[in-house]
This record gives sequence, C-alpha cells and structure tokens, in this order.
Amino acid sequence: MKRFIVVTLCVLLIQGMNLSAGGAKQASEDDYVIKVGIGITAGLCTAPFFIASEKGFYGEEGLKYEEIKIDVNQTHQLLTTGQIDVTNFLLAGMIQPLSNGLDVKIPLGLHTGCIKVLADPDSDIRTAEDLRGKRIGVSGLGAPPTLITQRYLARLGINVGADGGEVEWVIFSPGDLPLALERKQVDAIALNDPAAWIVEQDGKGRVIINTTSDDYLKDEICCVVEASSRVYKNHPETLAKFVRALQKATRYVQENPEETARLMAEKNYVAGDPGVNAQVLKTYTYRASVSGAREAILRNSRDLQQIGIVDQSIDVNVLTDSVFAALPGVPDSL
Repeated sequence: MKRFIVVTLCVLLIQGMNLSAGGAKQASEDDYVIKVGIGITAGLCTAPFFIASEKGFYGEEGLKYEEIKIDVNQTHQLLTTGQIDVTNFLLAGMIQPLSNGLDVKIPLGLHTGCIKVLADPDSDIRTAEDLRGKRIGVSGLGAPPTLITQRYLARLGINVGADGGEVEWVIFSPGDLPLALERKQVDAIALNDPAAWIVEQDGKGRVIINTTSDDYLKDEICCVVEASSRVYKNHPETLAKFVRALQKATRYVQENPEETARLMAEKNYVAGDPGVNAQVLKTYTYRASVSGAREAILRNSRDLQQIGIVDQSIDVNVLTDSVFAALPGVPDSL
C-alpha cells in the first residue's frame, strides 16, 4: 500500500510539473510583445502595417506589439540580432542574402506591383527589347528594381551582367534617378513607386517595364513579411496572430485605397500627396497570400540563379523550403 501511494504521488507530481510547464509556455506566448519594424522613411508598401494598427486588426487577434522605427538598410541585421521580430521587404533584394545563409523566414506575401522601368520619352525606346545596349540608371546593383529589371531582360535573351553585358548599369542615389533621366545621363531608369508613378504622370518618363501589368510579373508577389527565425521558432502562435492581422489589413487596403492614403497622410506615416498615393495604391493588387509567397521565392531564386546572382551550387527548391514558413491556423488568403 505504501509503495502504491508513493508511486501515485510521483505520477501526480510529474503531471503537475508538465501542466505547470505547459501553463508557463502558454503564459509566455500570450505575454510576448512582438517587435514590428517600420522604416523611418516608410513607403506605400508598408500600408498594411499601418492599417493593422489603426483599424484594430492587431487587437482583434489579441496581439501585443511594439512598433520600432528602423533604417531599412539594416533590416537583416536587426532581425538576426533580435532587435525586431517582423517587418516588410521587397523579396527580390532578399534572395542573394538568403542563398548566402541569411537566417530569416517568410510567412506571407503582401502585394504585387510597385516597380517600373521608364525610358526617356524623347528616345526611340518603346519596348524592353530596345534596352539592349542602353544605359539604365539604378540605385545599386543589388537593389530590388535592378534585380527585377535584370530578370525581365534576361528572359528576352539580353546579357545583363555587370561586366561585359549588353546593358550598362549606372548608379545614382534613388532621389537623383528622375533627374538623371531628364538630363539624359541615362536612357532609362529602374525605380520604385510612388516616385516612378510621378515621373510617368509628369510626362518625364515612358513606362517600358511595369510589374503591375506585364504578363511575367503582374501576378507575382513583390513585397513580403520577413520574420526572425527566433520568433518563428519560439513564438509561432504570436507570429500567426500577426500574419492573420496583416491578411485582414491588406484586404482593407485593397478595398479602401483612398481611406488608406488619407489615414497615412493624417498620421504622418507616409510622405506625399494622399491623392497621388491613393492612385498609386489602386495600381497594386493587395492580396496577402501564403502560397503566393512561396511561389515568388522560388521564381525569384530560379531567375537570379540563371543570371548568376545565386550560386549554381544552390538547390533553389531546398532554399525555398528552408525560407518559406507556413504557420498553423493561418489561411492561405482572405
């Protein structure tokens, strides 16, 4: 009888410890405050983050969060050192660092569009094929607009290599690119919206490549949620809440571009005229997609490997699987 009592007490003690550990884990998950990185000079691509906060979608998910202003050029360092947990980023600019071992996760794609290549309107450049042998102004060889342009031109059989290629890449600061085109220092420029949209509307550039409408790119997710591997591993439920909130927010942005632009201007989230910003938002397709993120990772990886930016030894399918992060309880899209 004594032995039975001792064994029973031991079992109850072990069960109690397990329940306690489970409770502690749950409490830790519920109490975790996710750190959301927001660019100091945030653009329209960040709209769902603002809307998720302003319209209460984070609150609907029971999410505790802190918004942290960041220099987007330090995004990867901030994520890997735990200074932020999540942010948004142009996928094209992530592929090479990912292939080199950057340890982050991508759980959601946000929208399509936002990059254009514009030619001098007085030139004879009418199609992407006409960019062969021309000078294209870019903000850097690793910048997403550059990589998108290289992918597009390479599919046409144009050698886009920085050395000995059929295109000359001329580097300017992003703010100087429209002026470089106007002064005819280059034949075309690769540029993000809303700056690209303004150049087009002002009649100072002819759109040659448009990721919102060109067949090869119009359905491809360009901006994604980037999450630290640490929050993905240790706080998956919190990350899932964040992702679901952004899915709701992207749908709101898609359905309410004018209200989104007005709100961002009133709250000083994004610079620029709200009327212009609303028009630009209407050209995007805000379709937060889990599977769309995976497809975009694979497409970008394959294309960039073919033009030599991703090493040939990399298995792009393995790379995609290691980076893509589906979360339990998160629908593919709303």
